[in-house]
Amino acid sequence: MRLSGKRVLVLGASSGLGKASAVEIAKEGGRVCVAARRVDRLEETVAEAGEGAFARACDVQNEASCKQVVAEAVAELGGLDAVVYAPGVSTFGPIEEIEAKDWHHVLSTNLIGVSLILNAAIEHLNTSRGRVVVISSITIDDSPPRPFQATYVVSKRALEALVEAWQGEHHQVGFTSIASGDTVSEFGLDQDVSKMIPIVQRWNQLEYLYGRMMEPVAIAEQVVNALAARETLRRIAVTPSYPDANAEAPDWGAAAVEHNRNQADEGAE
Repeated sequence: MRLSGKRVLVLGASSGLGKASAVEIAKEGGRVCVAARRVDRLEETVAEAGEGAFARACDVQNEASCKQVVAEAVAELGGLDAVVYAPGVSTFGPIEEIEAKDWHHVLSTNLIGVSLILNAAIEHLNTSRGRVVVISSITIDDSPPRPFQATYVVSKRALEALVEAWQGEHHQVGFTSIASGDTVSEFGLDQDVSKMIPIVQRWNQLEYLYGRMMEPVAIAEQVVNALAARETLRRIAVTPSYPDANAEAPDWGAAAVEHNRNQADEGAE
């Protein structure tokens, strides 16, 4: 087992990439503290991760909550070897319609929360010469930027700079950002289908989509690779493989959006 005995705190572990990462880390022998706002949803993550995994509540937008979850994880684990930060939210729509509260919500979750957690965890990570893995997005490489998702793109580009800043000041810790391509998850499930269809179709016209979505485990495997690597992997980019050339091209209409939602719902059950 590549992570035998490693003490890992996983944020955003109630679903999607965070949940999948926690489970894969546990499979490789890691001792995992899983954390999220939705504590009730963490029970399933703990069950899948198995013996030794435990759950704690954390709102990454709240500084006191971030300090508390790190303290509780360290107390239970006896130290800390790694942090995995997976929370991510977005708005969808024209940039001129984004309100201040939406900017604050996205930046607090996707960017500032990383520093709030690391403020509390860095002393322990320096001691263990540990690792930090943050989930970024392949959208930061889209040029021009992916339209109608400005808050998300801005937050993820800023996240890359934040990781570099932390690495520059803390050489004893290895920092990795993983740029994830489109993945089956609950991301965007709170949006109206009729609103999302033209947005997704526009992304497809710009050739930002691959014709299929990845399973969360594809990213979780790279989280494990980053934590287990002999040296620091500064950045990993993962995109879906293109479907077979003879496969029928997706129309990215209502049926496609609903299909992806159904897949995400099945993964959350």
